[in-house]
Amino acid sequence: MKNNKFAYGVAVLLGLVVGGCVPDTTAPTVSSTSPAASTTGIARNTTVTATFDEDIFAVTVDGTSFTLASTDSVSGTVSFDATTNIATFTPTNQLVTITTYGATLSDSITDLHGNELDSDYTWAFTTADGAWGSSALIETNNAGGADRPSIVTDPSGNAVVVWQQFDGARLDIWANRYVGGSGWGNAMLIETNDAWSAESPQIAVDVNGNAIAVWGQSDDGIGNNIYSNRYVASTDSWGTAALIETNNPSGSLPQVGVDASGNAIAVWMQNDFPNNNIWVNRYMANTDSWGASAQKVSANIGSANNPQVAVDPSGNAIVVWRQWDGTHDNIYANRYVVGTNSWGTAELIETLDTGSAKGIPDVAVDASGNSIAVWWQSDGTRTNIYANRYVASTNSWGVAALILSDTVGNAQGPQIDVSANGNAIVVWQQLDGARLNSWANRYIVGSGWGTAVLIEVEDAWAEAPQVGVDPSGNAVAVWMQNDGTRPSSWANRYIASTDSWGTAELLETDNTGNAALLQISVDVSGNAIAVWRQHDGGIQSIWANRFE
Repeated sequence: MKNNKFAYGVAVLLGLVVGGCVPDTTAPTVSSTSPAASTTGIARNTTVTATFDEDIFAVTVDGTSFTLASTDSVSGTVSFDATTNIATFTPTNQLVTITTYGATLSDSITDLHGNELDSDYTWAFTTADGAWGSSALIETNNAGGADRPSIVTDPSGNAVVVWQQFDGARLDIWANRYVGGSGWGNAMLIETNDAWSAESPQIAVDVNGNAIAVWGQSDDGIGNNIYSNRYVASTDSWGTAALIETNNPSGSLPQVGVDASGNAIAVWMQNDFPNNNIWVNRYMANTDSWGASAQKVSANIGSANNPQVAVDPSGNAIVVWRQWDGTHDNIYANRYVVGTNSWGTAELIETLDTGSAKGIPDVAVDASGNSIAVWWQSDGTRTNIYANRYVASTNSWGVAALILSDTVGNAQGPQIDVSANGNAIVVWQQLDGARLNSWANRYIVGSGWGTAVLIEVEDAWAEAPQVGVDPSGNAVAVWMQNDGTRPSSWANRYIASTDSWGTAELLETDNTGNAALLQISVDVSGNAIAVWRQHDGGIQSIWANRFE
């Protein structure tokens, strides 16, 4: 509703109603915008502006009256230039790739006479997609080979990578950081135990860019223990590596997830003789400490292996793993509830008894705590890709579902990532009778799984795909592909708005050595960083490429 009393009061204050003069009652209008309405391919670092046709009362233009949103509101600052009558919205972060944004100027904006816009003024534009840059070496330690990289990105687009590296005598854990706008820093050692090797690092990050790395490390040369170190973004520094479990049997293959507040869940496989079990520990950010003791979360039925963990923004967690029941390997899950600070009971989430579950399962969680687990499993004839979904509102798993329809050859190694609203992309490798290919399928909340599609068409061996998904549901998949000469790093792009994959492209052109063990991480703006191990003919190094 128009505030005529306010308008009249402003007019009086400005001395416009004097000597019987008739005040201006014409509403202001927007003469132009940038970006213009309905334009596409807009740079993602753009500012959004609106030009008015007359002088505007500056105090009415602020973060309430000038807003920008896609699915959610965009954080940013609003300014107004009274000389040019241009209002400017500057986003805090880079806008998301290929996403439509709507800008709104509220009818509470007035001219100097108190006249408001006739109605809210709105327009929309669509951002451009990103592109890959050039591959770059991100570590220069030539003493020995580097291996097993793991990467995460924070909401601002900064990234942290960890890997294991041979120093000539043992394996160490190293890290490097990418800062948006500045590039990569210098690789640094983040553990200092000089007695025995450290291996298989994994990393997770919170919304402020603080990261937690975990790895397995031998203290006595006999069995591994699980260690951790934390990166603090505000001081740009790592702490001191700390032991996070004190059980004497050997622990290995740690994984870690972090919530929005920086609390973390670490999970690993531990040999408790005669069986392996799944153990966990929790890091509490407010005390900067891990729990006093680790906790077993697997069922007491048979050997449990290959755990994976996903943590939602509130701190609830899902752990999945493969476990032997005396006849088959099955897929089990357990859930941590932050409100009660407790784990539940290990639960079977698949019931196919014709053959064992294989390999390493994977799990991802959305902003509401819903999770999807994926794995590969034999049906007695070949291995297929299966999935099951946990619904947080009902605290229950659904029924395991087959998510591929190709029956030619074995499918293996599924990997999953999920957008904030719960839509997901799964990728895997599959034999077509002659070679391995990289495939994908998409889950849409309310609709279910789609049809599996081939995401690379090269006449070459493609394997070990990984995937990352942005908040709009766009995805980047990467994999290793052998053209008959050497394995190389490849990628493809999924666009949610058109429900389509693009054309696979090569990420690196180093023809001297093999590329392998690709990992991918996508930030909230749709930028992505791929990292991999590459042999240059002499040693193995860690390389990276950025999509933006």
